[in-house]
Amino acid sequence: MTDRPHLHFMGVGGVSMSGLARWYLREGYQVSGCDSAQSPTVQRLRSLGIPVHQGHHPDHLTPGTVLVKSMAVPESQPEVGRASELGLEVRSRIDLLRDLFQKRRAVAITGSHGKSTTTGMIATIFVRLGLDPSVQLGADLQLIGGNMRYGKGPTLVAEVDESDPGFALLPAHLAVITNLEDDHVAGGYDERRNYHASLEDLLQGAQAFAAKAEDLVYSADWAHTVKLFAAVAGASTFGLSHGADYQITDLVLEAAGSRFDLNPVSGRPQPVRLSVPGRHNALNAAAALAVADRMGLDLSEAAAALETFPGVGRRWQRWNTSGEVLIIDDYAHHPTEVAATLSTARQTGRRVRAVLQPHRWVRTALHWPALADAAALADEVLVLDIYSAGERPIPGVTPELIVERITKAGKDAHYHHTLKSASDYLSTTLRANDLVITLGAGDVWQVAEALARGGPSEG
Repeated sequence: MTDRPHLHFMGVGGVSMSGLARWYLREGYQVSGCDSAQSPTVQRLRSLGIPVHQGHHPDHLTPGTVLVKSMAVPESQPEVGRASELGLEVRSRIDLLRDLFQKRRAVAITGSHGKSTTTGMIATIFVRLGLDPSVQLGADLQLIGGNMRYGKGPTLVAEVDESDPGFALLPAHLAVITNLEDDHVAGGYDERRNYHASLEDLLQGAQAFAAKAEDLVYSADWAHTVKLFAAVAGASTFGLSHGADYQITDLVLEAAGSRFDLNPVSGRPQPVRLSVPGRHNALNAAAALAVADRMGLDLSEAAAALETFPGVGRRWQRWNTSGEVLIIDDYAHHPTEVAATLSTARQTGRRVRAVLQPHRWVRTALHWPALADAAALADEVLVLDIYSAGERPIPGVTPELIVERITKAGKDAHYHHTLKSASDYLSTTLRANDLVITLGAGDVWQVAEALARGGPSEG
């Protein structure tokens, strides 16, 4: 038995929440949770002995329980009301992460894009070099058996979600900022779950996050990061830009990877070879190697550790291992991410057929023209319904807007309402040398899964 409090995680099937639940179970806490979906993550938690209720109900909470929730949970959920009635402590996901930061020497990675892959790369370097790190990751990494690692070493490698304003309060040993742009910004809409009110609010949060860190590594290629951090004494930069402290040169992009030289501000160029494709992944690797160097690790050993890095879950995840058709799933949902992923797809020389699932109503309302322009890099685009993630529909915002703009750009675009209709269509029209890529942060991956197993999706 333990005298530590019982922690009940709402939305425990979420990738970040599940990692924290597993961590606190290892710490000796009594842990339970609830989630509306019965996902593989939920089944994994149950196999570890964590009771997970399906759906939400006030009876999930009893006197003495601490309710843990993310900022995405609306105040109308029954557990939230029950916690208020019982006078229970309610803690946010970011609160628990901050507790971890105070127990370990935290290398914390944030930014608008590339957080999960960069975190996975840093974790890979630390594990391969025998440092026995702890890890909190917003995706699955095969090397650590999921999204969490409970290590005995002093270092915690942690992905930090910049959509939560509380990220500004995290006390990192070394902060990594991959890039910053107008994602998770609500603009004129009143939604605040997973959104900042303005770009300025997001930038101020990133500035506060960096100021609390003992050391800083940031991108030299993004205007916002350069403007915010150029005057920070002792900080290091990475990127393709001339003058970066860790500059990429001689970058060669290949169908299944890349190679380049990383030029540290002091020292000889380090050849790097990656098994994950795309310019964006070269930049992620530069950030990871800059961290390794700043932490006193051997740069050549760190580069060798990355050479066979296979990626993290839902980032250029290959669903089939043979056959003439290549099936890929990717989490890309912001226009910048979609453009980067489809540019990588075009490097293969195949016919690119994209299944795009717009993510969240506010993001779609703000970015649908840019999202359509990015998707038009594909030869054919199937656009699904908007994945709401609990947001209210916005009148006048529809997938047809995206389809019409892609069509005007001279590309073939269709509006399919369901996962099933998309997978049905593709399964009957596939031909040799096709690359099918599913794009989005929702459940669009089920189309890739269905095609890989040779049948339509059930969704």
